[in-house]
Amino acid sequence: MAGILPKKKKQKEAELDITPMIDVTFLLLIFFMVTSTMQGTPDRDIPPAASGLNVNAGGYVDLTVLAPASSGSEGEIKLDGNPVTLDQLKADLIQRTAGGDLKVMIFAERDVKSGFIGEVEQVIGEVASDTETEIGMSFAVRDRR
Repeated sequence: MAGILPKKKKQKEAELDITPMIDVTFLLLIFFMVTSTMQGTPDRDIPPAASGLNVNAGGYVDLTVLAPASSGSEGEIKLDGNPVTLDQLKADLIQRTAGGDLKVMIFAERDVKSGFIGEVEQVIGEVASDTETEIGMSFAVRDRR
């Protein structure tokens, strides 16, 4: 019986125990965490810029929404630095859209209620639909200084 081959022995797969390597890695991690000192950013008051371009340099209308002075009153709206009511805002934006599409940058203080911002957005949306122009809105948070 020359055609019968002997059974091949199944070879064992090579195993590598990486547990000691993981232990060393964690020990190094703990060592560096314990020995390093954490440094925070230093508290500095950065002065306002003495020169530079304003946001309006990009063709934006500057609209600032300020938080109310007392809890019962509404917030204040400033259009290019001048206080306006919602009706005055609507009239002014209608005049400005006569030249075409408009971009509005809305700066809101952190304490302004979202409902009041919604009213301002609604007025801007009404102007856009009434004048059939496109008004782009960008938002930013302005902290009180």
